[in-house]
Amino acid sequence: MENSINRVELLGRIGQNPKIMTCGDSRVAKFSLATNEHFKDRNGVLKEETTWHNVSVWSSRNTDDFSLLKKGVLVHVVGKIRNARYQNAEGEERFFTEVTATKMNVRRDNIQMPQNLGPEYMMPQGMAPGYSFN
Repeated sequence: MENSINRVELLGRIGQNPKIMTCGDSRVAKFSLATNEHFKDRNGVLKEETTWHNVSVWSSRNTDDFSLLKKGVLVHVVGKIRNARYQNAEGEERFFTEVTATKMNVRRDNIQMPQNLGPEYMMPQGMAPGYSFN
């Protein structure tokens, strides 16, 4: 049997404050994430295109604090694409696509950090700075 891959990696800004819900013993934060692409059109004019992604981040032992997730914050998300369907209140079938995050890093450049950081805040060389959810 051949292996398949379902992996997506996004770096963008949160579009609105997340909706945080409780599902059993877990919590989930749902938000939209904007990614931007810059390109030149046929006439050589620089254009920007924004793509919006629906993202969900489930809590775990390391991800119970969603307080850093706010509108405008730059986040790096690694996860998988999930397609789902449901029936709305009128009985119509609806479809949606979302990225279910398996890892997320809130970029440190968004956060006011204390000046005197202890060794617990130091990142190993080569790693991106930020607040990670795994």
